[in-house]
Amino acid sequence: MKDTYKHFAELSRFEKAERDYRIRTQATSSELLVLAIHGGRIEQGTSEMAIAIAEKQNSYYLFEGMKSAQNRKLHISSSRFDEPTVLFMLKKAQYVLSIHGYKEKKKKHTLIGGLDEERKQQVYNALKKAGFSAEIVNQDHLLSGTHRHNVVNKGRQKKGVQLEISYEERANFFLTKNQYTSSFYRYVAAIQSAFLENDTP
Repeated sequence: MKDTYKHFAELSRFEKAERDYRIRTQATSSELLVLAIHGGRIEQGTSEMAIAIAEKQNSYYLFEGMKSAQNRKLHISSSRFDEPTVLFMLKKAQYVLSIHGYKEKKKKHTLIGGLDEERKQQVYNALKKAGFSAEIVNQDHLLSGTHRHNVVNKGRQKKGVQLEISYEERANFFLTKNQYTSSFYRYVAAIQSAFLENDTP
């Protein structure tokens, strides 16, 4: 589906902050920045996942839909997402992890993309070890996250990891809006372990 707005400046002319959307951040001295640029009601569950992965020690950025309906209007593609706060945070981030959701409603699955080949493999291994269905997608896939202008590849390393989590998998993470299942915590732990694997002394 085609985006309603091409850039953030256009979106902000027609949508109101703190009514239609909000931006939440946590800035730390950590080298990891976790993104959910389609959070809130745009791709539900991605904000919660980003916050849980980041915990208190890592940075995160959330762009969240708050509209009562038609939150898809707030979706700006990752390769054109240019909100100033996230661009500033990306300049300081060594590693970038971007959390997304896609529409698959029949299968619990995760598509792993981005330009960080080594860490993509680590994420894949960690998810499979934890019992989750996942695959690494190549650059020909629509959701590969390999475009150099994709926010996930705009950190200091110019490469990152993008997770596209199916609707069915995300639905499996929640008992209620504010209560998570054991699968949610197991998924979070798997992703965290993949990013810690090469970062411990």
